[in-house]
Amino acid sequence: MAKLENLRQAAACPLCGMPVALPNAPCPGCQGKGIRNFETVTRLAAFEEPLRSIIHQLKYHRRWILGDLMADWLWEQPAVKRVVANTCYLVPVPLHPIRQIVRGYNQAEVIAKRLGSHAGASVVRPVIRVRDTESQTHLHSRAQRMKNLRNAFRLSDNADLHGKEVAVIDDVMTTGATLQMMARALKRGKPASLHAVVLAVADPKGRGFEVI
Repeated sequence: MAKLENLRQAAACPLCGMPVALPNAPCPGCQGKGIRNFETVTRLAAFEEPLRSIIHQLKYHRRWILGDLMADWLWEQPAVKRVVANTCYLVPVPLHPIRQIVRGYNQAEVIAKRLGSHAGASVVRPVIRVRDTESQTHLHSRAQRMKNLRNAFRLSDNADLHGKEVAVIDDVMTTGATLQMMARALKRGKPASLHAVVLAVADPKGRGFEVI
């Protein structure tokens, strides 16, 4: 548990969630630009052990209760609490209906509901996943992931996001492709701003952030 606590306490860029050497240090990842379409990306920790195994248990081994536990850990992060407490709507990244039936639940929705219960924020589902895309796990480049997710999300006809503060909730951010495709759909509803809250940020180069 000491290693997990060290991960949770590690400094992160307040704009993109990537690790930084010290609090408020320049971010070598986004270089102070953040991630396009999002005001902030906040996270629990880097996608390293033991958090990696806990997330895999949540996603692939029906340990949905771990979603509640990690949402509680997220709520303890000051940066996450600030975002969620000031957000009108929490929007979990949707699974395709077939995949949700197979898995039994949407892990992003489990996390969103728990965060919403802490903050008194509403969990809404304005985005529909219209394509059952290939798993992103084995797609390593951002271009591949963006292509895989093209036209995967659609804003529902009755979505009411105009002027609202919206936070997208997901488990792991690697290249940011999923968040960008969600943003494309959500921006059609003209929200006031978009934020993202994720359990973990992974190194898109697969090197454990040793070289950025």
